[in-house]
Amino acid sequence: MGRSDEVLVPGRDTAVARFALSRANEELVLAESSLRGERRVAWVRLALMALLSLSQGGIAHVTGEPLPPHDFQRVLAIVLYGLFSVVALLVLRRQRPHLRHARWLPVPTTVADTSFFAFMGWHAWARTGQFDAGMLGASMGMVLVFSVARFSWLHVLLSTTLSSVGYALVAGMSGHGTSSSTSFVVFCYVTLGLLIAMTNAEVGSMFLRLRRRDGLSRFLPKQVVERVMQSGDTSLQPVQREVTILFSDIRDFTMLSETLPPREVLELLDEYFGQMTHIVMTRGGIVNKFLGDGMLACWGVPDSSEDHAERAMRAALDMREKLGELNARRVLQGLSPLRIGIGLHTGVVAAGMLGGAEQHEYTVIGDAVNLASRVEGLTKVHGVDILVSESTWLRGGGDFTGRRLGETHVKGRREAVVVHALHGHVSGAPVEAPPPPARIASGS
Repeated sequence: MGRSDEVLVPGRDTAVARFALSRANEELVLAESSLRGERRVAWVRLALMALLSLSQGGIAHVTGEPLPPHDFQRVLAIVLYGLFSVVALLVLRRQRPHLRHARWLPVPTTVADTSFFAFMGWHAWARTGQFDAGMLGASMGMVLVFSVARFSWLHVLLSTTLSSVGYALVAGMSGHGTSSSTSFVVFCYVTLGLLIAMTNAEVGSMFLRLRRRDGLSRFLPKQVVERVMQSGDTSLQPVQREVTILFSDIRDFTMLSETLPPREVLELLDEYFGQMTHIVMTRGGIVNKFLGDGMLACWGVPDSSEDHAERAMRAALDMREKLGELNARRVLQGLSPLRIGIGLHTGVVAAGMLGGAEQHEYTVIGDAVNLASRVEGLTKVHGVDILVSESTWLRGGGDFTGRRLGETHVKGRREAVVVHALHGHVSGAPVEAPPPPARIASGS
């Protein structure tokens, strides 16, 4: 059987295109986080002003030092910076997340913070004639500390530059800062700025990855999510490929559901699907969807594999074994055992995203899906629990035992379908990784 692996180009209005556009929302999320960070900085700025005003008198009272004289320039600077802090907080509280605002809002606040701390350092030297390197270094370092709440490396670069320039200017104007000491402080600022920028970038990236993974997991199988996280949105492009489809159904489920309360029916399906889904995923497949009491699984997408038919057949045998364990527990509980039918077919399908902007899913479409469902329906006709089509048997049945049941006509198809009853595996050995090439059986 030939193998096709063709990429289909989606239109502009497909679910894939809309999903790719949704990545722009990630920037809005960062903008929202940046706005919250700027609000926190505004509150810290106000608290800093309050502590600055109260600490002057409190420290002087404890240490017995004389209060610093109140001059017009110093008081004016504190009042203006305090007013700026209040206005900034009010503006930020009314602001809504916007990418453009997230880019420019930190600029005036960073400039104002740097200007205030630099002025206070210069003014202390101008008033007393003494250069307080510790106070200036710590106050200019506050500008860098504020940048921790900003996720943009440009804002961290701005804070680092202004802090370094502000310290160097005040130290140079005072005439007390040596070139070696000033260079050391600037070097520390640059090092701290680089560390903050790298940490912010890593935290932001990790946050977006976790958010995206959580969003994808809501409507994509685990394997598809992993592929998207590794390869990006292009991995969601529709592909045309040979796969093996498994369709299973619980026999007489309608009659069973009529005798049970809806909650017990839901609990039964939850336990059953939980066990069967684990088997499918363990064997390298994906559960495409649940259809009432039916399950549609697929092997060969999103990652292609040469042994998709063999893996699907092994999964079917595992499902038979697991159902026996479930039924043993049900019998002990006085409940009737479950019976299922499983049909497998190998053929070419189109696999990719399907749906609208509000709801989409990763699915497989093609005649192979319909035929797998028809093959499952034939299990009732032939009185067996697992049937595989001729294409699946030829693709992966070399290590399996079974019985050829011959040609059977199914509803909606002019050509007869050859099916095989799957009995078991020759060795019972698990599929190894990396998978070996598929072997073609010589007969049934």
